Amino acid sequence: METKSEEIPIEIEMIQEYDYDDTVRLMLCLCELVGTKFDEDRWQNTFEKHFLEPEKYAGFIARKEGTPVGMIFVEIRGNYGVIKNVYIIPEERYTTPVGPIRLPKTDKHLGELLLKRAIKFIQESGGKEALINLKRGVTPAEKLYQRIGFKEKYMVLSKKL
Repeated sequence: METKSEEIPIEIEMIQEYDYDDTVRLMLCLCELVGTKFDEDRWQNTFEKHFLEPEKYAGFIARKEGTPVGMIFVEIRGNYGVIKNVYIIPEERYTTPVGPIRLPKTDKHLGELLLKRAIKFIQESGGKEALINLKRGVTPAEKLYQRIGFKEKYMVLSKKL
């Protein structure tokens, strides 16, 4: 006989000043995932902007039983909002590896919930468009963004000097 385990709810809240250490831990994971070096001074300045200019910046943190499991940040720039620093711990991404791809296990996606909170903030701030940068090859994120309705607008090229 199969038993059905009860799912523990995930709570999404606007970040508070006391969330700094939790966001640092999540940013360290995000930086490792995308292969960049974490700059704590830069992060601290970015984090502080959310409290100095709350009409322009927002951040949301997701917790499961008090443990941070994901985050998303938004910056309003005129008529659009830029979504940044989207990260969800692997255990909460609701995906199953199948060979080289990952398939959804359930309709409930934490990434989708976080994106919808960010988009709501952009709309409430008068924004008419949401932008998000994506590194090519991050297939699960690309599929999530497309499912929400994001479309490729332009391509950014980079050259290390």
